[in-house]
Amino acid sequence: MKITSFLKQIRPRAYARYQALPLFGSVIADYSAWLRQRSYTTKTIRFCLKGIRHVEGWLRHKGRRKLADLSDRDMRAVHDRFRTESNLGGAARSLGTFLLERGLIAVATPPTPKFSQRELAHFGEHLRAVCGLAGATVVRHQMQIRLFLGFLQADRQPSALRDISVRQIEDYLRLAAKTNTRFSLQQVVASLRTYLRWKHAEGLLRSPLHEQIDSPRCYRLERLPRALPWTQLSALLRSIDRATPMGQRDFTILFLAARYGLRSCELVGLKLEDFNWRAGTIRIQQSKTRQTLLLPLTDEAGDIVARYLRTARPASPRREVFLRQRAPMGPLLPTTVYDILESRVRRSGLPLKTMGTHVLRHSFAVHLLRQGVSTKHIGDALGHRDVESTGVYLRLAVDDLRQVGLPIPAAGRAATLVPFTWAHGLPKIRLGKLPALRSQNFRGPFALSLQRYVAVRRALGRGFTSAERILRHWDDFLAREQRHECAGEAFQQWADELGRLNSTVQRNRLRVVRNFLLFHRRDHPATWVPDQALFPKPQAYRAPRIVSPKEMARILATARRLPALNYNPLRAQIFQVAFVLLFCCGLRRSELLRLRLRHYDRRGKILRVEATKFHKSRLVPLHATVARALERFLARWPAHGQRLDPNGPLISSGRATGTGDGMTGTALRQNWLRLCGSAGVLDRHGRPPHIHDLRHSMAVAALHRAYAQGQDPNALLPHLASYLGHVSPVSTHHYLHLTPELRQAASRRFHAGCAQLFQSGGAA
Repeated sequence: MKITSFLKQIRPRAYARYQALPLFGSVIADYSAWLRQRSYTTKTIRFCLKGIRHVEGWLRHKGRRKLADLSDRDMRAVHDRFRTESNLGGAARSLGTFLLERGLIAVATPPTPKFSQRELAHFGEHLRAVCGLAGATVVRHQMQIRLFLGFLQADRQPSALRDISVRQIEDYLRLAAKTNTRFSLQQVVASLRTYLRWKHAEGLLRSPLHEQIDSPRCYRLERLPRALPWTQLSALLRSIDRATPMGQRDFTILFLAARYGLRSCELVGLKLEDFNWRAGTIRIQQSKTRQTLLLPLTDEAGDIVARYLRTARPASPRREVFLRQRAPMGPLLPTTVYDILESRVRRSGLPLKTMGTHVLRHSFAVHLLRQGVSTKHIGDALGHRDVESTGVYLRLAVDDLRQVGLPIPAAGRAATLVPFTWAHGLPKIRLGKLPALRSQNFRGPFALSLQRYVAVRRALGRGFTSAERILRHWDDFLAREQRHECAGEAFQQWADELGRLNSTVQRNRLRVVRNFLLFHRRDHPATWVPDQALFPKPQAYRAPRIVSPKEMARILATARRLPALNYNPLRAQIFQVAFVLLFCCGLRRSELLRLRLRHYDRRGKILRVEATKFHKSRLVPLHATVARALERFLARWPAHGQRLDPNGPLISSGRATGTGDGMTGTALRQNWLRLCGSAGVLDRHGRPPHIHDLRHSMAVAALHRAYAQGQDPNALLPHLASYLGHVSPVSTHHYLHLTPELRQAASRRFHAGCAQLFQSGGAA
């Protein structure tokens, strides 16, 4: 069919209007033929021709009257104008490509590059040639430095880069913090350091400013990885209609992502030669580690991929496995995998939230964990180089973690409650309470610098509440003593006022002030800074008092005798559940007091601890006995005037006054001291254990239970670390103490496994 007949067939009435266009009317037929040669569908060609009218209208508004007056710069401007509109943006891009290929528009002489453009080009050459960075990493660094140069207005005043100061860098970071998270701000700081280090090496900057930039505080494993239950993931795959070529392609992509844990860039990077059908293997070029991973090609996966190649893959000379189903034919982008997943989740009708493609990788790892596959083998399948990289998925293995939680200790004998005045005879703890401030604003000689210091620290993602409070009292001291500077004499006088505190608290407060003085010295080199070696030595570590399950049973039985109050009829039950969660789940006191009802999954019997120490979150599956006790406790709330508000505290004070009336740390500690004194759970000095000692006791009891059940303690440690919210078992080692019971259990295990090797007459 001739192109003229084709145009009249698809748009009979509009054909005359297209030919009458002053700019593009003469090329309509050639442009349509060009689109058909590239396998554009009839519907897509209609959209492109319809978009020409809008493109021409915008160009004529800009003063373009003839086709010969256009250049590629004009077509790029058109695309920038309409790129947010999918149909018009695609039409403008394809029209510009056609006009350039046919030579119908001129290639504009590129304008003289600006200072920032030349600077970014030289910086990119340095990153590639000297630093050896990948192309994508170079682009990310250039993008960050482009924003930084724009902040300095370097195109207007190139000398601004030579005269840059630390204060300008801090102002830029405070501005960037408004549009970046702590994690993305870390990339901003990394790019700035790399750029400033390069300029210092070139001699443009006289001082090493890159050494004076503070980093945002980010911790490993802050966020919980998200995974889908395997049944839901299988249901999602079954919901995809494989009767169409696009459905077959989408199913194959998501199947490989779910069954092999492949990343998006690894999926779209698969080539035909990566499948070895005779050997039954699939080769993965890992873009993250730049390593080659060889995985077995299962029969099911091989059949699915072969069916896609035979029936759904468009005919193309390209070697990529997955191609676009619509013109222009070409490989997929990594972001396309997310679009496919989002579209298929929406069409499936399943109750699934919006998620990224990495969820499929997490789901694959958790599925292998529940099948009993070792962490080492899972890491090999995912291409990890370190076992700790695979350990992150242990945090989602709910069934395995549930075996770590302790059951409620067997019933013990209740003791007679001692009066509250019993705790008054205990040695007083030197509390670090700070005196009242005379003013809520900085008013000393360092007021402006202190304001900037606090603002910069908070821009870098730090709470800085306690440190700011210490700095305010130090500033109040300088203002009260009318000190115009911080010399050694003034600093020592302030340190003497802290003499009533223990040495660890003193050292921490002196260190906070010293860190500020180091910050102040960046702009004022004559600032006096104290020597940290002269600070008080930290107080010796106090070994925890391990509470055994029998002792904990006695404490819980005694808690039932706590008398009810008029405003708190569930007083005994509240404290009993609180101490059960502390002992059986190893929670910190702050984690317990911040728990809300929404953090308890009643269906899965799981507590979700959010934003705890080091900003970490974790899942805490409850033992069956603990879950039953918590359910019985919650069932009593409505009968006693308590509301089951999702935002209400899980451990409340007993007052039905709203959602924010939670238990205080003081009330929890006072009742803990009373119960320990009543049950006789004391240390060798006659003092009750700290509440945090229950976390140590939980770790020791879990390890002792593993010995008693004949389990391998080494296999328990990674799960115990995840249960307690630690990055690795190295951190958990602090909580493992060699009690007499553990020593005997370890000796029995060693004797059962190795004693026969040392028997007389054994093999040499």
